[in-house]
Amino acid sequence: MGAPGKSVVIEGGKRGVLLGGKSAVYNAEGTCPACCIEFSQTWSFTDQGFIDGGQNGAYRAYDDPADVPASPWTILGGGLGLRLDWEDDKNCMNHNPNTQTATATAEIVVPRDTLMTVTWSGMGETQDPNYELMSLYVDGNLVGSAHAPGGKLGCAGGMAPVVSNPPPPQQVTLTPGTHTLFIDATTNDPLYHFGAWYRFDLTFEEAP
Repeated sequence: MGAPGKSVVIEGGKRGVLLGGKSAVYNAEGTCPACCIEFSQTWSFTDQGFIDGGQNGAYRAYDDPADVPASPWTILGGGLGLRLDWEDDKNCMNHNPNTQTATATAEIVVPRDTLMTVTWSGMGETQDPNYELMSLYVDGNLVGSAHAPGGKLGCAGGMAPVVSNPPPPQQVTLTPGTHTLFIDATTNDPLYHFGAWYRFDLTFEEAP
């Protein structure tokens, strides 16, 4: 059905191949490409303030996390999911002394009105709430944001689930054409985060 090495996700749980090198969600009948929703696998990433790859906090921009040492980003589910892992902090774990920031951008191409569901989760510090911040935008419009729960527990409190506004999942109706998904995240300081992370997952269906 196309060049090997490219994946598609079919609603019935099967996987196949889509011409053009994009992953896709098929309709219930499994027909494609006329009825499928195409999702570009060409994510673009940035990170700054990270040290585990030997970059000493320098800014980096790349399309594949495998192209740089110790990227905080991991691509999941053939491009339909992402995970962002913050490096451990300075004051609790004596590791990274920098504020860390990271972004991810992708294009979504749909041939018809499509309902996109975005789900996210994460773990952040239990000291103060205005940290481990995340904002998610579709076509420049804010879809959801999240932050650490806080609690004034310091290093002893460990991590706890982030607080989201609005809570996930959120749904966006995409009109035919190209749309931009943008994720912007930061620890907002170098303190009280260890084992902190975010995860994002996307699903698609025809809009009612």
